[in-house]
Amino acid sequence: MKTKIFLLIISFILSFNTYSQNNNFEVQKSIYEKAKSYNDPNVAISALYNMVALQPENVILKDSLMREYLAISQWAPSYMISREILGLQPNNNFALEVSCVSLQNLGLKQEALNEYESLYLKTDRIDVLYTISFLQFELRNFNESLTNLDILISNNQTEEMTVSVSKDENTRQEIAIRAQLNYLKGLIYIEQENNLLAKQAFNTAIEIAPEFQNAISKLKTL
Repeated sequence: MKTKIFLLIISFILSFNTYSQNNNFEVQKSIYEKAKSYNDPNVAISALYNMVALQPENVILKDSLMREYLAISQWAPSYMISREILGLQPNNNFALEVSCVSLQNLGLKQEALNEYESLYLKTDRIDVLYTISFLQFELRNFNESLTNLDILISNNQTEEMTVSVSKDENTRQEIAIRAQLNYLKGLIYIEQENNLLAKQAFNTAIEIAPEFQNAISKLKTL
């Protein structure tokens, strides 16, 4: 008899704890939804942390938390959560891209390049290869960058693509991406002290985009 009573008490306690957890989760979910409607990321993030604490295996919650940090450009937590998600879902390409972008914005260029190369192998995306070629240029991997720039220039997908580039400190300019690709080639040739090829690359960029201020300015220095 005592054993039955004891088991009933244990069962009641467990049921009560489960009910309390579920109720608390719903409260936090309600707070999160209200914070989203009020555009309050700090409260939304706090509510998500509470929900993750209650359901630590819920990847959807971690994805939402990662997206909240990404939206407010908090790169360190964005990266850490993306890696945790990738540990659970190795083929989650969005989490991998968040990892790439976060590392790049944290100034960890080599680590970002490694991640972008992994993303490119999985997606074959033109914009990813463009970022790879730019990072290779910044890391002074000039031959690799030139190879990828030529691949991009010869790819039919880049024929109609445009890209936004800095014109000066305060303004940007929308140009054909092939003009930018040739401009980057010109910058590499300058670093390699090959002014002849640099001029050719800048002239090609200007032929594609006659108003391309960066290429015009660089050409004048040669």
